[in-house]
Amino acid sequence: MKRYRESIVMYDLVRLREEFPVLSRCVYLDSASTSQTPRRAVEAMCTYFYEYAANHGRGAHHLARRTTEEYEKVRAQLAGFLEASPEQIVFSKNTTESVNMVARGFRWKRGDHVITTMLEHHANLLPWMMLRDKGVRVTVVPHENGYINPVTVAEAITPRTRLVAITHMPNVLGTVQPVEEIGKMAHERGVPILVDGAQSVGHLPVDVTHIDYLAIPGHKGLLGPQGTGALYMKDPDSLECCLYGGGMVEHVSLTEVKLLPPPAKFEPGTPNIPGVIGLGPAIGLVEELGVDLIHRHEKKLGTRMCRGLSGIAGVSVYSPEGTGVVSFGVENREPNGFARALDDLDGICVRSGMHCAEPLTSSFDCRGTIRASVGCYTTAEEVDRLIAGVQALTGDRS
Repeated sequence: MKRYRESIVMYDLVRLREEFPVLSRCVYLDSASTSQTPRRAVEAMCTYFYEYAANHGRGAHHLARRTTEEYEKVRAQLAGFLEASPEQIVFSKNTTESVNMVARGFRWKRGDHVITTMLEHHANLLPWMMLRDKGVRVTVVPHENGYINPVTVAEAITPRTRLVAITHMPNVLGTVQPVEEIGKMAHERGVPILVDGAQSVGHLPVDVTHIDYLAIPGHKGLLGPQGTGALYMKDPDSLECCLYGGGMVEHVSLTEVKLLPPPAKFEPGTPNIPGVIGLGPAIGLVEELGVDLIHRHEKKLGTRMCRGLSGIAGVSVYSPEGTGVVSFGVENREPNGFARALDDLDGICVRSGMHCAEPLTSSFDCRGTIRASVGCYTTAEEVDRLIAGVQALTGDRS
C-alpha cells in the first residue's frame, strides 16, 4: 500500500493560494467540478509552446525528442504517484473516456453481467446501460445513507458477472466508499473491479492493490488542466483497443496490423501534449502538500460547512459530515437561481442542478441540489462566507 507522508503540520495556505490568482477574486467552491490550475502547470504549458512544441513519439528532430521525453516523464510521475508501472498508465482526456475504454475494451457476450451502483455519475452508469443493447445484464446496487454495502455487492455477483464498476466518492454526496473491501470480495469471486476515481484521486489516499481499473481525472484532485486524464490498468493486456490510428502500430501492411505494446496501443493519434505536460507540475504540487494533509484539510472544512448549513432554517443538507462535497437544498428556492444569487451576492461559486447523476439526485425528491465543494486551497473563511451568504438569502437571522 502506498505510504503517504504523515505530518501534524498543515501546509501554508497563504503561500499555496499564490499559485491560483483567481482565488483572490471569488469564493471558489466548485472544485468537485474542476479544480483551479496552479501557475506552475500553466507555466510548463507555456514553456512547451514557446520552446519545444512538436508531436509526441513522431520525428527524430530535437523538438520532437524533447516533447516525447517530457510527456513520458509525466506518465512515469503519475505511475509513481499510484505506485504503479508506466505501462499500466494510459492517458485519456477525462474520467469519462477512461471508463468508456473499459466498457468498449471487453469482449462482451450476450448474458454477461455488470454490477454498478445508485451513487454513480453518468460517466460510470451510461456506458454500462448502453451494453444492454448487446444483451449484457446490468444490476444497479442501492445505497444505504450514501454508502454501498460490500455484502450487497457480493450477493449480486453471479457466475456471469464480468465486472463491478463503482465510484470511490460520489460527486453528489462525497461519501468515501469501501472500494478496497469490495475489491477483495469481487476478486475472491474472480470478478475484476473498476473504480471511478474522479472525486478521490488527489483528494485522499488511493491504494490500487485491489483495483483492476482506475479512471483518473487530471483536472480535479490532481490540479491539472482540463482535457487530461488517465486509465490505470492492473493488466494492460486485459482490454482490446477501441480506437485505431497513427502512433499505435509497430507494423502495417494491407494484410497485417501489428500493434505496439501498452500503453502505446491505447493512445492513437496526437494526444493533449500541453495538457499532460502541465499535469506533471500539478501532480508535483499535490505530492508536496501531501495527500493525507489535503484529505484532512478538506474533511475538516466539509464538516464545518455541513454543520453551518444544517443550522439554517429551511436548508436541507443531503451530505453527511466529514466530506469535502456538500449538497444541500433551500426550501422553496430553485437550485440554479439560488446558486446565481450567491454569485451575485458575494462572488460565491457553487454548482447546482442534477450534477450528471440524475438517478441519485432525483432520489432526494428535489429539482436538483446546490453543491459546494472544497479543494486543497479552500479556507475556513470562504466556508463561512458561504454560510453567511445562505443565511442572508434565506432571511435566517439566527
